[in-house]
Amino acid sequence: MTDQGSVRVPETMAPSTLAPAQEHQVPSAWKSVWSYAEHFLRNLRRYGTVVLVEAVGEPLIYLMAMGLGLGSLIGGGEASIGGVDYVAFLAPALLAASILTSGSPEFTYPIMGGFSWNKTFYAAQATVLRPWHIAAGHVVGVTIRFLIQATLFLLMMLPFGVVSSPWAWVQIFTATAGGLAIGLPLMAYAASLRRDTGQFAMVQRFIIMPMFLFSGTFYALNTLPLALQWIGWISPQWHAAQLGRILTYGMDNPGWLTAVHVGYLLVLCALGWMAVARVFESRLGGSDRFSISSRELTKRSAKAARAAQDAYIGTVPDMPAIEVRQGAFSAMYAGNIRAVMERGFRALKTSNWGIFISGFFEPVLYLLSLGLGLGALVGVVQGPAGPMEYGAFIAPALLAVSAMNGAIYDSTWNVFFKLRHAKLYRTMLTTSVGPLDVAMGEIGMALLRGGIYSTAFMMVMAVLGYLTSWWSLLLVPAALLVAFAFASLGMAITSYMRTFQQMDWIWIVMMPMFLFSATFFPLSVYPAVIQGFIQALPLWHAVELMRQLSVGAFSGVTFIHLGYFAVMITVGIWFTTHRLRALFLR
Repeated sequence: MTDQGSVRVPETMAPSTLAPAQEHQVPSAWKSVWSYAEHFLRNLRRYGTVVLVEAVGEPLIYLMAMGLGLGSLIGGGEASIGGVDYVAFLAPALLAASILTSGSPEFTYPIMGGFSWNKTFYAAQATVLRPWHIAAGHVVGVTIRFLIQATLFLLMMLPFGVVSSPWAWVQIFTATAGGLAIGLPLMAYAASLRRDTGQFAMVQRFIIMPMFLFSGTFYALNTLPLALQWIGWISPQWHAAQLGRILTYGMDNPGWLTAVHVGYLLVLCALGWMAVARVFESRLGGSDRFSISSRELTKRSAKAARAAQDAYIGTVPDMPAIEVRQGAFSAMYAGNIRAVMERGFRALKTSNWGIFISGFFEPVLYLLSLGLGLGALVGVVQGPAGPMEYGAFIAPALLAVSAMNGAIYDSTWNVFFKLRHAKLYRTMLTTSVGPLDVAMGEIGMALLRGGIYSTAFMMVMAVLGYLTSWWSLLLVPAALLVAFAFASLGMAITSYMRTFQQMDWIWIVMMPMFLFSATFFPLSVYPAVIQGFIQALPLWHAVELMRQLSVGAFSGVTFIHLGYFAVMITVGIWFTTHRLRALFLR
């Protein structure tokens, strides 16, 4: 034994026999940043198919629908769009917009997840990574996605013959800068939140959507009234779109203004990064971020004990008798749809009312932007009862889209969360509530959303002078019919989804249906073969039904539209009910 002060150390542990400790090597800053970027990219691979389909399919769909389809209606508007074909004017702006719309979710929900849901940022902070390494790694990962997506979009532009400048490849970087200019401030905002109570949905509807619609994407900015042009001036989307047009086909632009476009995007990126680094350091920095004082621990334990005691006491009184239904369909229906809807109302009142109400504004923004901006280029369009203004042509179609979107949101994302994460339906079906009660209750909530949106939107149409017949009073019942059909089928489809990434397939299907269902231009612009395919889509039937009601022009096809949705509702309710029974009542 060897003496070490007052402690006796075994011979085998004496310092002379110990191997020299190897100094822990701290990786360089770039390696630290790249390690988290690699983590982001590996996670991206799990839904890489969805990302690839969006990156390739979105430019194709938009260029064909809006560039060629809508462009066929623009006659003498070339002077207002720089003397080029409409598809050439639109393509660079859509490239920038694709990065803008892709960046919004990447800089919000994953940030909330890293801090509050799965806490991956805290796991990374437990290693040698510093807070700014984690933040920079996420930004690098998203930037790589932007660069790949912009490159694919540019390649898809080539077959359309819209690229005539050798500098067109530079817009890959300008569009990426546009995405970062809005994405980095959003990332700082998301990092400052403790929980999501609808803020991200509000950002999407009141910041991202106006940037997309009012920033000269579909028409020159000076087409809008001066009172709305300021949205484009402060929007990164307008600056990125203008740079893309300069680089793609040499749009005439003063040199000083080009410098303003570049400088504005770089300044926003720099300010956004400083805000991100500061918030990440504030939330992840410090050695006591996981510590809880003994007093706080005691307080939490006492609170939990009181809650458990109260919960137990609440079970002591006699429970009311539960009435059990008898009959052939007793396992499917308990006659208690009211309980499901009451629970939905209570949840809406406490947390989601902002999202619920704000959903009305999306179609209104589309109507104001495209009705005013594109209306000046398109002019008059052939409708069910003859020529009509472009705004009056798209207004009933957007009402149909509003009813569809409200119903789909309630019957897909809300249902998915209750089904896979909150496990709410499993709990409901352990009571006397049956699968048909759950299905009808959720569909009822979707109809409520669709009815509110439709009524408010019809009032906007009336104010703008787009309602010319008393038959238009039937637009709201027709919108409820459309919402019922989409909600009943949407809930059944959602029951097969297991991850959030799979949910993106629903929107991949809905986007071409939204753009090609004669929403923004008549069906006659398509070849006969394509027309037959589009006429099989449910949204086309909804759009045509709404247009006929708005002007009071009916035909035998009107009854086909109504029958289509009656069949869709019947199949959807049956499908949904049996799926819930198969999942939870085996």
